[in-house]
Amino acid sequence: MSSDESDEFEGFSQGEIDEAEARYQHQLLQQGLGDDTDSDGFIESDDSDIEINDDIPGPAGDAGNVLQNGWHEQFIYHERGMPHLFTPSGISGPTRIMPQDQDPTDFLKLFLTDMLIENLINEADRYALKQKEQHPNQNKMAWVKPTVPEMNAFLGLCFQMGVDRKPSTKMYWSTDHFLHTPVFPNTMSRDRFTQIMRYLHFSNSELEPLPGAENYDPLFKVKPLVNHFNACFNQEYNPKRNVTVDECMIPFKGRVQFRQYMPAKPHKWGVKVWMLAESQSSYIKFIDIYPGRRATPQLHLASNVVKRCLQGAQLEGKGYHVYTDNFFSSPELFEDLFQNYGTAACGTVRINRRGLPVDIICKRPEGINQRGDMKFRQKGCLVASAWKDKKVVNVLSTIHDNSASEVQRLVNTEGTFSRQNFVCPKMVSDYTSNMGGVDRADQYIQYYCYNHKTIKWSKRVFFVLLEMAKFNAFKLFIMSHNHPSSMTFLDFTLDIAKGLVAGYSSDVRRGRPSQVPLENRLVQRHMPTRFDKKSKCHLCYMRTKNGIQETVRQTKFGCNDCRKHLCLPECFTKFHTVRNCYN
Repeated sequence: MSSDESDEFEGFSQGEIDEAEARYQHQLLQQGLGDDTDSDGFIESDDSDIEINDDIPGPAGDAGNVLQNGWHEQFIYHERGMPHLFTPSGISGPTRIMPQDQDPTDFLKLFLTDMLIENLINEADRYALKQKEQHPNQNKMAWVKPTVPEMNAFLGLCFQMGVDRKPSTKMYWSTDHFLHTPVFPNTMSRDRFTQIMRYLHFSNSELEPLPGAENYDPLFKVKPLVNHFNACFNQEYNPKRNVTVDECMIPFKGRVQFRQYMPAKPHKWGVKVWMLAESQSSYIKFIDIYPGRRATPQLHLASNVVKRCLQGAQLEGKGYHVYTDNFFSSPELFEDLFQNYGTAACGTVRINRRGLPVDIICKRPEGINQRGDMKFRQKGCLVASAWKDKKVVNVLSTIHDNSASEVQRLVNTEGTFSRQNFVCPKMVSDYTSNMGGVDRADQYIQYYCYNHKTIKWSKRVFFVLLEMAKFNAFKLFIMSHNHPSSMTFLDFTLDIAKGLVAGYSSDVRRGRPSQVPLENRLVQRHMPTRFDKKSKCHLCYMRTKNGIQETVRQTKFGCNDCRKHLCLPECFTKFHTVRNCYN
């Protein structure tokens, strides 16, 4: 610039500089942004007169607009991005309409298919022949390959054992009238049942990789079962928008390398299963057995579980809302699901997670002292809240905003209990309503599960998978418009047991031949005769004495060889043909 020009230009005045700065700050605040200055707000009177007013709070509240790590108090909708559209694969609900003549067994057959039964038979036969070849002294009983009706009957008896629980399997074949259950000996012999249970197998053990091999899989024994049921679960039902990811435990105290101990669970020892279920109906959509820390990388374990469940259930990119507990929830996972998986999430969060607003997500947040106090923070698509109930509840969400709802709590006021309404964040009330999907399914699974002792973890997993299939079949049954929705889970289980047995009766001879010689009345030739006088029928009298028959008839007829009066023809025939004729 020349000296002449510099003489003509005198520069900006301080008032003009302040005016430009105020206009810039005003534009930022209109867009939901802010600065790190000490001013709490401003008022713009006109274009020529700008006044900074420290007494009027800005939109961000008393703490300022921007806090540490990008978290701020003002909820800004356009900062979150557009909400995901809910686009399920077809109409939410069952994918097929079952006719009215279909019974509970037909619903179970949607998952317990004939192909699965054939695989169970083939694997059991392969394993039995292998055991008899390698250990002939321990497998002396003759083996016959089961048929499809026999395997169905075997599974039906297992379902019945979940309802009629006895301490040991042998008691179901007891002849003691206190323990006798006719359906079991009438269906198959005890030895045949235990033989099928002994050789029950689910994969070809000859193809199993050894530990240390590149393709070694600790879940090889049950992998075909898990893949089959997951495929059927996905095929038969499209869940509604809210789903739950949580863990459950398959009870087992035997030896297995990935056995877990969880003291907070009702069953503390067992095999851990990750599960995705619909929040409303608790229909199980996907299961994933945890193979232990040796086979699974522990870095970002919780995040990988949620993503794997969404992918396995074929729900990613469709606008679903997933609810998780504090084991899974983290800002990193929720933001990744929102940005890259087309899925919003909500869940309680631990205070030691990285990236949280530490001013409210901490042990003793300021300003949250009484029941109902709450504070919100936002960062992009994430919203965090701290709410005081009996304790401080910390929730993270990419579904909700800073709206509030109400909950009822039972309050003790000077020894008198009364229900009172308290204000709470909407995300807390929705989390409470939608988080119980997996827990309810796990509760139903444990009701009537076959729980007799076994040293093989694969059999324990198999029977729990059967219960999951039965539970899903029950949910489809009560959702069907052609079937009664008032049926209980117990009645449904009994109908399935009856339908699988379906009158099957094994031809195998039961028990050993008796060594006691038969009585003369059963082996000799006996002819009826007529006596001179009437007398009480011997068989009627003995049955009355045992409390089986009420009346005693008199007759002139009987057996000349046995010299006993017997009614013709019923008592005479029964006395000479039935060993236990007095019962």
